[in-house]
Amino acid sequence: MEKHIEILDLLMKAKKEKKKKEPTIKEKETFRSAWLSLVADTGLTGRTEQFLYKGFSFCGAEPFYAYLIQTEDQNATLAGLFSGKYYGIDSNVSFRLVSHLLALMLNNNAPQNILAPIIKRLPGACVNKDQKRLGTAEKTLEKYFLAELHPEVELCPLADIGTKPVFIKEFVMLVSSIMDGIENAGSAKGIVVKNIAKIRKWFADYDVSQSISADTKPDQVNHTATTAVAEKAKIAPVAATPQEEQVQISKVAGVQPEEEAPSDMIAYLAELLGKAAKATAVVKVERAQQGVKIDALTQALDGEQNKLRGANQQIIDLQGTITELRKKLAAAEGDIFMLRQTVEQRDAVIAEKAIEIAERVKMAEVLSRDRSKQADESLQRLASKIRVEYRDFVDALDVPMSCDLGENLRLQLQSIFGILEKGGMKIK
Repeated sequence: MEKHIEILDLLMKAKKEKKKKEPTIKEKETFRSAWLSLVADTGLTGRTEQFLYKGFSFCGAEPFYAYLIQTEDQNATLAGLFSGKYYGIDSNVSFRLVSHLLALMLNNNAPQNILAPIIKRLPGACVNKDQKRLGTAEKTLEKYFLAELHPEVELCPLADIGTKPVFIKEFVMLVSSIMDGIENAGSAKGIVVKNIAKIRKWFADYDVSQSISADTKPDQVNHTATTAVAEKAKIAPVAATPQEEQVQISKVAGVQPEEEAPSDMIAYLAELLGKAAKATAVVKVERAQQGVKIDALTQALDGEQNKLRGANQQIIDLQGTITELRKKLAAAEGDIFMLRQTVEQRDAVIAEKAIEIAERVKMAEVLSRDRSKQADESLQRLASKIRVEYRDFVDALDVPMSCDLGENLRLQLQSIFGILEKGGMKIK
């Protein structure tokens, strides 16, 4: 956990140093992996929630949506987000988060039970502390909703979303007003223009469905009653006993006054009873056949349900494996990120040392030149002092050796050695 926090802190520090520059793809991937690993360890609390809002510019609401769809109780996760410590502190970021979440949910055909809280919360997220609409509403909705929504996605009908009509009405009014502002500004282009038309059709379909629903309610009541009577009429002959069938047949015979009565009523009734018995036998056979088919379908359904349960269990197992692999990937990416930071720091130290070495070499060369110059000057000074003695020596080369000359030469040598010692030479 501490390692993930350290990685996220480093990314936030780098973002602050870059000021308004967009994060790189590598930084976004590192942020996503580290945040998902941290939320898997601690849940949506404390630092995890703080990083979600302060690091929104890295991946938007995508890391939270990836975490949301993996949780068992998604409604509880959304409720935790909306009741969190940082939700609503910065209204601009909260509105961006909800707008981007709505786009991601619509793109992925999210269940209606998690769409409803987002649609309900979006109007409230678009107001500041003074209960006025955010000045950045058009820019936010254009960037994080209209530009992120896939034009080819099939939108879930608003009437099918399980929330009160009053919340849908508030949502439709707010989004329509913001889209009007975007169109009036003339900044919408490409995919945004297509999605504005798509959203307006989405709203229009909802209005039509509401109108049809209001107009057809009385007809639906009468139709339901008529259907119930018809169903009873269909069921009665099947459920009737042979005795009841005889009575019904008699009633049928009795309500045909225009038909001529047979001469042998007993034979006629016996023939009718025979036909009824045959019809009853046919019904029983068909009922038995239907029972066999129903049993076969029930067994097939049980088999398919078992397969479905097995597939669901495999999905759960694979999701667990994916979660573990994501944790390992996040840890590896975190290590790589920290190693890169270390390498960059060491490269900076090496560069500083190289500059220092170059300066010291330059100073050494200057000192060497100074010392060489000083040595030359010292030699020249010694030469000038010895030059007098040398001239006397040259003058005495042609003079015959004598005691006085030898004594003079000895004094000259003594003088020369004295000059050399004074010049820095150690002779003794």
